[in-house]
Amino acid sequence: MIMNTHFLSQSPFSSVIRRIPGIPRRIIRELRALGEFVYFYFFYKTPVITGPYEFRRLLIGGGEPLPEIANAFRGIFPDKVAEKIKEADLICDHVFDLLGSGPTKLSNKGKSYQPIDWHSDFKAGYRWDPNTFYKRIKYGHVKGVDVKVPWELSRFQHLNTLGQVYILTGEQKYLDEFVNQITDWIDTNPVAFGVNWSCTMDVAIRVANWLVAKEFFDEKTLPKDFLKKFYASIYEHGRFIRNHLEYSSLLTTNHYIADLAGLFFIAVYCPFFKESSSWQEFCVRELSKEIQKQVYEDGCDFEASTSYHRLVLEMFFYCKFLGKRAGVEFQQVYRDKVRKMFEFSLYCIKPNGKIPQIGDNDNGRYLIFSSRPVLEHKYLLSLAAIYYKDLAFKLRQFEFDEESFWLFGLKGKEIYAKLPFRQEPLASKAFPDAGWYIMRHNNDYCFIVCGPNGQNGRGGHAHNDKLSFELMLGGEDIVVDPGTYCYTNYPEWRNKFRSTVFHNTVHIDGREQSDISGDLFVMTSGVDCVLTKFDDDGQSINFAGEARYIDKDIVHHRAIQLWKDNGEVEIRDGIRGAETASVNLCL
Repeated sequence: MIMNTHFLSQSPFSSVIRRIPGIPRRIIRELRALGEFVYFYFFYKTPVITGPYEFRRLLIGGGEPLPEIANAFRGIFPDKVAEKIKEADLICDHVFDLLGSGPTKLSNKGKSYQPIDWHSDFKAGYRWDPNTFYKRIKYGHVKGVDVKVPWELSRFQHLNTLGQVYILTGEQKYLDEFVNQITDWIDTNPVAFGVNWSCTMDVAIRVANWLVAKEFFDEKTLPKDFLKKFYASIYEHGRFIRNHLEYSSLLTTNHYIADLAGLFFIAVYCPFFKESSSWQEFCVRELSKEIQKQVYEDGCDFEASTSYHRLVLEMFFYCKFLGKRAGVEFQQVYRDKVRKMFEFSLYCIKPNGKIPQIGDNDNGRYLIFSSRPVLEHKYLLSLAAIYYKDLAFKLRQFEFDEESFWLFGLKGKEIYAKLPFRQEPLASKAFPDAGWYIMRHNNDYCFIVCGPNGQNGRGGHAHNDKLSFELMLGGEDIVVDPGTYCYTNYPEWRNKFRSTVFHNTVHIDGREQSDISGDLFVMTSGVDCVLTKFDDDGQSINFAGEARYIDKDIVHHRAIQLWKDNGEVEIRDGIRGAETASVNLCL
């Protein structure tokens, strides 16, 4: 995880420090942090943003009038209206289920609005001091405490549900809750202080969700005092993101993409900010660079995780989608890469609509318009079918998805209905840059890992899963990946879940395929993967590959054969090279 490795400090003290020669970098960082603290603590003033705000509805319902969108939803998804209202009522009661917590009330009881504690891991009973400068926030230092809990809550990805139910019911309480929660957050999270400013990615995802959810609420219905506070905070978010980008010349990841996406959303939704034009140009340029750096030519995200592929795809796609609606166009190479990312998802998604969990998964999403199991990715195919007007993405077993409705409205439903179903069955597919190989025949499916560690070999969100596989036969899961664990609150369990023995491969001499004893987000490559066969001979689909240990003369060879006529699978493993003490098959 790369945090705040590059920023242009808002403190004038920073420019003075940079002119002093001979100071070690560590001291410079400390002095710059001190200067920034002094600036925010003693001199910073909340900006005053006055209207007119020129806010446009760009995403929700394809621009159709909100009452028409609500009526269409009732007609298309009549069985989901009551479910939506129940979800929104829980949000109004401040009952949240985050990262497996189970439904938990996060405020006191009372007839009027009761403040939410935005600063705690309520699962562990730990609270960060909201008065701590963001650079002094610590996490991973107390066993069992997960910083992602307050971050996840403060992403505000639940606000779209409030907006949806507001237009479905017209009840004032949902608008009031939207106003009160954002006001509560702003009042208790002064810029640059507290846990919710310590990760720029989460700052960016939060502001994008605020802006999108606001589309459900007519500006005339929102209190003027709230609008001033809202846009002042949006502007603060924008300046903070721009000045605290998670950028490094050595490596950029999904964090930097999130930073850019959030800033781009601000620039497009709020053209009345003086920096919006420059922010927009910067983000379009940088996003175009990052999609070339972080997405392989085969369309797979470079972090060796199917879940992070979805997160990155959402961010790149929603920027492209928002830009198109606002008249901002990305280059053809960017558009082509986004389509390739959808194409990988088309082949990756299993017949049951879910994905194999390869590598890490922290439930990360960018925008959420409907509740679903974390591994269910079939909504991506509905989005792609409508956006590209391409029947290749319209599979017979999947229906028009609610997620698509909120973006395309009734017109989207009409486009989807006119598209015929894909006639050509999905065949097996190789994604050689990522080293992911997918066998498919009817409802038989096998996903095989035979590629590099993610993030250009750094590891990041990769696991020791070389030559591991997931297998589904007749639409039923037979062999699955065990997944992942929380990142920082239980380091030993994180390492267990990314270890060789926790994957469906071979464990040789009790050694890890790659070293995981150090940084929780580093995995120095210890194995080279080589594909030796991947074909379909008409009767069977065949894979063969090798995991060659770099520092020892050992090669693990695995061959997988899937017979089409009866769905039988044969897996053959072999070890050659130096003498080994033990070889264990892990399933």
